[in-house]
Amino acid sequence: MARVVVTSDLHLGITDAQVLRRHAADIAQERPDLTVLAGDIGEGLGRFRACLDIFRDLPGAVAVLAGNHDVWARHGHHSAGLWESELPEAARAAGMLWLEDEVWRQDGLAVTGSIAWYDYSAAAPHLGKTAEFWAKNKGRWNADARFVDWPWSDQEFAARVGDALVERVAQLEADPTVEAILVVTHVPLYEQQMLRKPHDLDWTFGNAYFGAMTLGERLLFARKLRRVISGHTHVPRDGRVARAGEPVRAQVIHSQYGAPASITFEYP
Repeated sequence: MARVVVTSDLHLGITDAQVLRRHAADIAQERPDLTVLAGDIGEGLGRFRACLDIFRDLPGAVAVLAGNHDVWARHGHHSAGLWESELPEAARAAGMLWLEDEVWRQDGLAVTGSIAWYDYSAAAPHLGKTAEFWAKNKGRWNADARFVDWPWSDQEFAARVGDALVERVAQLEADPTVEAILVVTHVPLYEQQMLRKPHDLDWTFGNAYFGAMTLGERLLFARKLRRVISGHTHVPRDGRVARAGEPVRAQVIHSQYGAPASITFEYP
């Protein structure tokens, strides 16, 4: 049996280090074979490294994904440099897997993942807004507009990381040694992971930056895909995505600022 614990939105600097140490101790008691830190680990490279240090001695392997806060350019680093080299190098220096381009395997289970950037496909359909609208007005509802300074548009970056994840999942789907696939993302992929508040306009407009539904749809070809676990919204969700054959369970971790949480997945 393989046991995987997924946690996200640790936010060292907003969440006290002692709280995170207790969270790491709770995870350690589960004796996981793999723990995934699924993004928003700590804004600024120093805090990112310090948070990894809190979790580096867990039983089993530890894998890391970035979240949107991790690539904010506010502490002497630029988003592209953080994404392309500094964050993956920090993860590997801590002895952890950079799950954006690596796969963990055990007992027929394969785990891969991505930051899974939003491409506005989670926008409320009834608003009828174009991609140009969401790009132009992003700063009204999402702080990434001010703090992410890489040269790619949201849709360009979403396609870049999405293409890479789809390719990894396709390779795992074709691998006869893989029986089940767990995908971990920072940004949710399915409607079942979204919270809609039709009477809250700020939340409704903000949904455009909460999900990557295009990527989720692209992954449904994988019959071995059992579950998708995500973070980002801090809102617990648990649903099943219908498709021909076995549905995919889709969850969001109930981590809050100052109150980190986790989800455990076991196979078989």
